[in-house]
Amino acid sequence: MKTRGLAILLALVLVVGLVPVLAVACAEEETTTTAAPSTATSAAGEVKELVIGGDAFLTGPAAAGGMACKRGWELATAKINDAGGLKIGNDTYKIKLVVEDDAMSVDQAATAVQKMIQQDGAKFIMGPLVDAFKNVIYPICAEAGVMLANVDTCNASAKIKYEGNTDISPEKPLFARFHWANDEMIPHLLDYLNEKYPQAKKIAVCGVTEACTVALFDWLGQYLPSRGLERVGQLEQMAPDTADYNPPVQRLLSAKPDAILVAVSTPTTWGFVTKAAREQGFKGPVMCATHLDVEFANTIAGGGNTDMFGAGVCLSDLEALPQEMKDAHAEYQAKGYPAQDEIADVYLVGYNGLWVLLQAIEKAQSVDPKVVYEAYQKMTQPGSFKTLWGEGAYVGGLESTGVNAVLNEPYWINAIGPDGVAKNVKQIFVKVP
Repeated sequence: MKTRGLAILLALVLVVGLVPVLAVACAEEETTTTAAPSTATSAAGEVKELVIGGDAFLTGPAAAGGMACKRGWELATAKINDAGGLKIGNDTYKIKLVVEDDAMSVDQAATAVQKMIQQDGAKFIMGPLVDAFKNVIYPICAEAGVMLANVDTCNASAKIKYEGNTDISPEKPLFARFHWANDEMIPHLLDYLNEKYPQAKKIAVCGVTEACTVALFDWLGQYLPSRGLERVGQLEQMAPDTADYNPPVQRLLSAKPDAILVAVSTPTTWGFVTKAAREQGFKGPVMCATHLDVEFANTIAGGGNTDMFGAGVCLSDLEALPQEMKDAHAEYQAKGYPAQDEIADVYLVGYNGLWVLLQAIEKAQSVDPKVVYEAYQKMTQPGSFKTLWGEGAYVGGLESTGVNAVLNEPYWINAIGPDGVAKNVKQIFVKVP
């Protein structure tokens, strides 16, 4: 797995919806589609086409991450189409997936979404992967009566108050969330910290340069004491193109922490922070709230590290994961996709998000975005949805966000303990009341 991790590291400097807008060259990418739909009519109903759009960065320095997510969307689409499509009343809908490149440009993202809605006829839009772009994309979707599905990442939920929060709200109809937010994951990481490192009480906090990172830092100042913990030192923010992590990590360590929390990470931030901390003699745990493969982070950190844990799954410990996850891995290999695009969590989160959206559409028995959005809010029974991560998923979030449109789902913590082996150590359930 180390060889695979190094290959991936050389292939990408990726951002999973977390980084500020980067100036990158714009290259044109042909959209991807699934098998051509049929328009046949029979006594049992018609075979129709449902267009679902996805906005991702497919070119530029983060292209590997965007391509991985795109692969996940393709696999979820194939899963449904190969099984015959969505059954809506007497009709059958085959999914046509259209994915456009935003090249991490907010203007290009807006253009891409307008194109998918106006020219391709998309009724549902997934993404964008850059979290901050959602505030630009949502009005475009809402005006057209299109549902925006956050299937990948949410750095800070609606309860974390700051200007520009990108989460769902009562003021944003036709906007639903199919993934947890970092502040909803952090309590589970602290549970694991207390279980495995009960002497660790002082927490230093860092993350990427984002407004949400500042907001999370402020929230942690109040939340950590309620858990018998203490936030120490000042917030250290690192831009994605940071060349030297030693100065900010040195400042973190000057507060004498017992543990370090990377509150918002690119896939490289966690590893580089760990590397700098270990080189400066820090031996405590380094945890991360962004979904990542701990083995990949360890590779970035130079390998041979221990005491790292965070939200995510590591593919090297596939046997510990549910059968659905193993099936997704087999489906990926069967498609012959490039190995460097199989980035654990990235393509799996994309796969899972679209799969749940498609289940919601079929359960709503409608392809009308408004009908699906309203029906999704009522799917509150545990086990309403199947997920890659495990059983029991349902919709909640009314108390936390003001609207009942957040997927409550199982997830995983992966870790490298004292034995130096990457493992999927704990299945959790992220409940958003």
